[in-house]
Amino acid sequence: MSSLGELVRQRGPFASVYLDASHDTEDAAKAMELRWRGVREELARQGADDATLDAMQQAVLTPVPGKSGRALVAAQGALLLDRVLPRPPAVETARWSDRPHLLPLATWTEPAVAHVVVTVDRAGADLHGYDGRGERAGEVHDQVRGEQHPLHKVPGGGWSHRRLQKAVEETTKRNAALVAAEVDRLVTDLDARLLVLGGEVQARADVREELSPRCRDVLIEVEGATLAEGGDDAAFDHAVQSLVAQYQFDLDNDVVEEFTAEAGRPDGRAVQGLAPVVEALREAKVAALLVSDPALGDRTVFSGDDPAQLALREKDLRGLGVEHVGEQRADEALGTAAAATGAQVVVTDSAGLREGVGALLRY
Repeated sequence: MSSLGELVRQRGPFASVYLDASHDTEDAAKAMELRWRGVREELARQGADDATLDAMQQAVLTPVPGKSGRALVAAQGALLLDRVLPRPPAVETARWSDRPHLLPLATWTEPAVAHVVVTVDRAGADLHGYDGRGERAGEVHDQVRGEQHPLHKVPGGGWSHRRLQKAVEETTKRNAALVAAEVDRLVTDLDARLLVLGGEVQARADVREELSPRCRDVLIEVEGATLAEGGDDAAFDHAVQSLVAQYQFDLDNDVVEEFTAEAGRPDGRAVQGLAPVVEALREAKVAALLVSDPALGDRTVFSGDDPAQLALREKDLRGLGVEHVGEQRADEALGTAAAATGAQVVVTDSAGLREGVGALLRY
């Protein structure tokens, strides 16, 4: 959510759309056109202008292969957000409102964990780095190719054979060092929390030995990947996605556990209930916003031009010198305030939150 700080400060009103964008059947394109037509009519009914709808339409009708969802936000005739979701949303949403509707992103987007994926053989490696913004646009792709000869040991004996074997070992060691250096650089540049290593067994061992302690601390090896033609890339990709999703789940669970522990202390860094959470967001004290109540949007709060200017009562903002005050849906206002102040957002059903909302404070 913190990567959306610039978006939430754009001038609205905003069109926010979450829909099934699956393109996995013969009639998928026609189905998408019909689905979008219904969404467009609904947004127009709510007051959306044609220029903003046209900007969204161009993106929506560009197919994404496979089964997926799509999250789009647009305003003032410009597309501000276009993200492919790993699965279709359980409920399709189309809103035209003063604030963008961002909370669903915390539920439906891919895990936003900075990570590096490396597939190695004795000659080099393919590297993919993801910057943790939850966008494939943030991917960094690199390739390392070391010495190609000699790389294969051959059966035999004698002095010349041992010399060849030694040359192969030295070549693979130098190549492993080249790969490890590039992996170290990429992990450091992205501040990666996870390093996934696949490929040939011996090549993995050689690279692992050359990695820095920082990389070894976040390293997980996955069997089955290969740089050779005909490898099962889908199985490897699925394993990587599962690892990243589990890592994100563990991070979110850590936030919930920390919130629960802090809520049990008289002077703990946790508040719950709409009033104290709104106050903490206004003061930019929230490290993580926790939401569990789907009915949060039935309640309203007041906000100013700055999305972080929040209060339960209009007069509270007026008293702080805020001139332009409007009433907003709580699910929109709290999500945009979190994005504006760099707070993490965790959607959970396990925290027992008062009024369905809580906050883990920075201090």
